[in-house]
Amino acid sequence: MRLVGGGGDGRWLGLTFDLKPGWKIFWRAPGAPGLPPVLDWQGSRNLKSAQIVWPAPEIFTSFGFKARGFGGRFTLPIRAAVRNADAALEARVLVLFQLCKDVCIPVETRLALRVPASAAAHPDIVAARARAPKPAGAGFAEWRAERRGRRLTVRIRHRDRVFASPVILVEAPKKVRLGRSAPLPPDSAGQFGIALPILGKRPVPKGFTVRVTLIDGPEAWEKTVPVSTAVDR
Repeated sequence: MRLVGGGGDGRWLGLTFDLKPGWKIFWRAPGAPGLPPVLDWQGSRNLKSAQIVWPAPEIFTSFGFKARGFGGRFTLPIRAAVRNADAALEARVLVLFQLCKDVCIPVETRLALRVPASAAAHPDIVAARARAPKPAGAGFAEWRAERRGRRLTVRIRHRDRVFASPVILVEAPKKVRLGRSAPLPPDSAGQFGIALPILGKRPVPKGFTVRVTLIDGPEAWEKTVPVSTAVDR
């Protein structure tokens, strides 16, 4: 594991992992018992903020659950906002993450890197950024989320594209716990989707939104979708 950096359109950092076969770390929304990486940038100089730009994850099984994460060799790109664009970035980070295979191991490591103002774009960061989901564009005719009781459905339709093996991931606010998703049968207009139970007994908040990520092979899109409430007649 190492910290890399570069420039291009702004200043960028990247956490590059090289994991042995079978070992994984988790995405921002793990989908299973597990935690995504936590980064602490205390001690850095000329750093205003740092935010992971998450690539689309792999889907794998972890302790009987469908989990989302990464394995093998990969980079998590980090957009860094600096205080002085003409000065070097002195990055220092404490990384806390879970490394999982048959067991999960908590890992803590410290990394440091100096990124000059004139740094060229780093190829690993460029490649990782290309795997980040794109905003859903005008080609999509529908992204819809609806709640009926304690059941949430998400439906997507593209105007002219047929998806080969679409995977839909849904992230809800912390007060809304979602269960395992089940596919909805596609209709003749090309609409497809998933249904998820809302777990627990606490009242479901009104007027919440979900972040929906659609993955189809090497491509991915995402959109924040308001949840409507179905009215039974």
